[in-house]
Amino acid sequence: MNPTELLDGYRERACARQWRGFLRAMAAEFDQALPEEESARLMARIGQRFADAHALPPVATVEALQAAVNAVWADCEWGWAAFEERPDQLRIVHAASPLAAALGGGRWHHGFLEGAYRHWLRGAGMLAVLDVRHLATGNRDVSIFGVGRVF
Repeated sequence: MNPTELLDGYRERACARQWRGFLRAMAAEFDQALPEEESARLMARIGQRFADAHALPPVATVEALQAAVNAVWADCEWGWAAFEERPDQLRIVHAASPLAAALGGGRWHHGFLEGAYRHWLRGAGMLAVLDVRHLATGNRDVSIFGVGRVF
């Protein structure tokens, strides 16, 4: 089996069939009714609500924060995240989101994750003067976020 077939198989199973049609119809309606930036802000607010409902324990390190976030994602079967410390920013790479599999990525999916990460990082005291922003990626199965001063 080639990698494309493996990814297609993953995408088929990543989001339950009973939700796929509903999510696509809802996304299409929101895309038609709202400009792209407004739908992204809406999804970020939904992500913040999700993160608020899935509060993280206090953590002291980036590694502990990554572990706490991944415990939430694993419990919900929402993929996983890798936190990469860089000299100018923290990068968060999120893979295997069922929303990305159902909708093919896009601002909807990124907005939700951006809102969740923003809420968790604020709760951890990391966003006093920083913010979380989605960075462009050519892979629909992976979202990359930068945490820094300027984007």
